[in-house]
Amino acid sequence: MRKILYTALITSLFLIGCKNENTLSKQEINSFLKICFEDYYLNFDVEITALLNDFEHHLVKEGHLKDTTGKSYKKLLKSLQKNSYFNPPLEKNNFNEVLLYANPSNIIACVKETFAIDSVEIVKTKFHKISMTIKNEIEKKEDLSIHFIFEQYINELKNSEFKYDYNKQSIQLLLYRWYFKSKNVLNAKETDYSPKEKHIKR
Repeated sequence: MRKILYTALITSLFLIGCKNENTLSKQEINSFLKICFEDYYLNFDVEITALLNDFEHHLVKEGHLKDTTGKSYKKLLKSLQKNSYFNPPLEKNNFNEVLLYANPSNIIACVKETFAIDSVEIVKTKFHKISMTIKNEIEKKEDLSIHFIFEQYINELKNSEFKYDYNKQSIQLLLYRWYFKSKNVLNAKETDYSPKEKHIKR
């Protein structure tokens, strides 16, 4: 039933919002990307927008974000660039495994096929160019430092780009994964193993 309703939503948005591909705005392109992004996770029965909104609220509650603006996100990215990991408190539990391990693929192809949009329109966006820079570096260096990724978003992405849902959710997904990575590192530091226990652990 959810898939049927979602298909109807896509059709409605297409009929209402689709324009000539040469006149597409950033907002329209971003809306199509968001739909395909959400659809990818719906295949796993995950409502990605609700989960990421909840995560954002939690980041604000714990003080990692001052608010939900691009300026606040850039400040958090700069903190992570400097300190590597999230600082305590890290009280969020019950992570969603799909968000941790499933990587959205073929989003551009989805937009192209579903909305008959020339992929060139997407490739020209600033966020896509940043994503491709990161992707190319990962292909060259399997052990690419997370600091390189933070640096790209800090230096290349304007605060105003965070108002577009797809851009923001893509970064939220990165932060979600790094939050729980940070939590694991913090827990490991706080665990006091004896030498014998360390030997057993290995």
